[in-house]
Amino acid sequence: MDYKQLKQEFNTPFYIYNFDFIKERFLNLKEAFKARKSQIFYAVKANSNLSLLQMLANLDSGFDCVSIGEVKRALKAGAKAYKIIFSGVGKTKEELRQALEYDILYINLESEAEMMLLESVAKELNLKARISIRVNPNVDAKTHPYISTGLNENKFGVEIDIARKMYLYAKNSSFLEPVGVHFHIGSQLLDISPIHEAAGIVAKLVRELKALQIDLKFFDIGGGLG
Repeated sequence: MDYKQLKQEFNTPFYIYNFDFIKERFLNLKEAFKARKSQIFYAVKANSNLSLLQMLANLDSGFDCVSIGEVKRALKAGAKAYKIIFSGVGKTKEELRQALEYDILYINLESEAEMMLLESVAKELNLKARISIRVNPNVDAKTHPYISTGLNENKFGVEIDIARKMYLYAKNSSFLEPVGVHFHIGSQLLDISPIHEAAGIVAKLVRELKALQIDLKFFDIGGGLG
């Protein structure tokens, strides 16, 4: 690659993306999970370049979005609504409304208050909102403390006992449909053992919920690898 020629053509500063490398990494991750029915969801917040999103959409990627702007960008890139999930803290009522109107796969809830807000929006629209709940498994990701998100003292997600109550509430709601569970314990993970530990804790909750006739379809282990 002739960087001097690129500089003359595009001026500086500019970004260069190696799509072949990105595609290879995506397909390697997809291959690693091929033994089970699975779907890779790219975190749009990592890089929302439209050409990059289009390439991933063409590879059948799902998209994890943390704002309605990211949801719209993924749709613009060609993503199917049923392959988009809406995560993140601080979702507004209008964002929740638009997410429901786009009929995305599901919304990851971060708190009881957010669940009640979503239920009120779904009631206004007279539909059932598909939900997943972000569970805080109290597992140390063994990464930098500033980017750890899976311990009780971290501000993300809800503790197991609270999550259980939320699922029971959602089960009996006319406007909520519990379809998944989610955890995300941190970023820059070079050791997957904390994910294994967290998955075991959350899987126990899933089994308990199944005994209560709450059969979740999606088990979201988060990201942060590498």
